Amino acid sequence: MVLPDGSDIRSDCSAAQFVASFRELVADDIGVEGGDFKPADRDLPLKEEAHLGNVVPARRREFRAGRLYARQALRGLGIPETVIPIGPDRAPIWPTGVVGSISHTRSLCAVAVGLSADYLGIGIDIEENSSLSGELAKLVTHTSELNEREVIEARLGYDLPKLLFVIKEAFYKMHFPLNRRFLAFRDVRVELDVERHVAKAVIVSSSRFVAADTFDGRFGSSHGTLFSCFALSAP
Repeated sequence: MVLPDGSDIRSDCSAAQFVASFRELVADDIGVEGGDFKPADRDLPLKEEAHLGNVVPARRREFRAGRLYARQALRGLGIPETVIPIGPDRAPIWPTGVVGSISHTRSLCAVAVGLSADYLGIGIDIEENSSLSGELAKLVTHTSELNEREVIEARLGYDLPKLLFVIKEAFYKMHFPLNRRFLAFRDVRVELDVERHVAKAVIVSSSRFVAADTFDGRFGSSHGTLFSCFALSAP
């Protein structure tokens, strides 16, 4: 159904349900906001845009949406309106005392933030629910991760390599700011608990698993969007 202003009720509902599903995935003390890019269409230039550079309009739109949803998420933590600059690695620089992550698809944006007193790091990723090509799947996954692929895909209803891609991206976005160590997709092996929607990320070294380097995350899906979150609690 299309309203007189051109907006689509179905699209709005899907975006709202996506955010609600994401909120159910994370702990109560992690702030989650998101939705479509409509808030970015308002004629309100953001200070952060001055450092964005010469980018295509679609990239500028998703960037603006990310910053606007990030401000909403921060307000939920009691953090007042603030500028969120772009870091040297192009990641957002959060206010002191905050950790967080931003992710986009071609039509949706999600933000998750938490207090650094509670979390050392947070990483999220959202992707459209489409299958990876065979070649890309080989780059992203270990053979062992695809054991029982047909059973898992029948249970979840989406492409297992794409899910592993989303999980590893979320893990990397949590891990890199803490360690400044670049990890390739095959540097991490994922173990899934399909029933509980839990993913364990195991960092591998020289093809040998390092049991101490394991991290628990969550994953889910909503209206054609896959998502994952890793949050490392503070000691």
